[in-house]
Amino acid sequence: MPASPADPSETVPPFTHRFLHRVEPEGVAAFLAVEARLMAAARRQQGFVAETAPAPLGRDPHAGRLLYQSELSFTTPGAFMGWMDCQERRDLLSVAERGGYRYEGRSDWEGYARWLGEAGRTVVPIWKVNLLVLVVLYPTVAGLRVLLRPLPLDAPTGLLLGNACTVALTGWWLVPWVSRRCRPWLEGTGCRRGHRLTLAAILASLVLMLQLFRALPATSS
Repeated sequence: MPASPADPSETVPPFTHRFLHRVEPEGVAAFLAVEARLMAAARRQQGFVAETAPAPLGRDPHAGRLLYQSELSFTTPGAFMGWMDCQERRDLLSVAERGGYRYEGRSDWEGYARWLGEAGRTVVPIWKVNLLVLVVLYPTVAGLRVLLRPLPLDAPTGLLLGNACTVALTGWWLVPWVSRRCRPWLEGTGCRRGHRLTLAAILASLVLMLQLFRALPATSS
């Protein structure tokens, strides 16, 4: 089924999240019913852009369950996380999960590349944006892991809160901040030596952070 647009912005690309569902063959009807209720609720959420109904991908070769994929787009990562954490969605999932409903998801980080391309008026190679996302995502996840550990949260709640903070920090502040400082390298302007130095600095920072997090007791386990 094609996406159902809701007047998306023409200048800022939406944030898209892809869901992978593993469904027992006898539970397909219940799964589709839950998805229909979730999609109806998502359309009423502020910042909604588009959604696709679950599409069959085949069968899981290991568990024998049926695989479905769906997509959900919001204007910003913050709007998407607002939907993920809203009470209406929690109530729908609470009932569904007791019946075995499960899902996995991954975000469309290519959206960062499109955002940067708009900001710099040029096409930005996706591998460069992915590398910048990694260099800010790694310390953000490591730091939040330490900060959230003392809180009395169960694993799913801690994961949701950590993801919400990570998406907000990287999408709204850290990636734009780093991209402004690396713009010549991102857009291929300036001298080749400068490009090489920027890439070397990014790779070196990843190695240094790795060694630092290995050495610190709070992040080494």
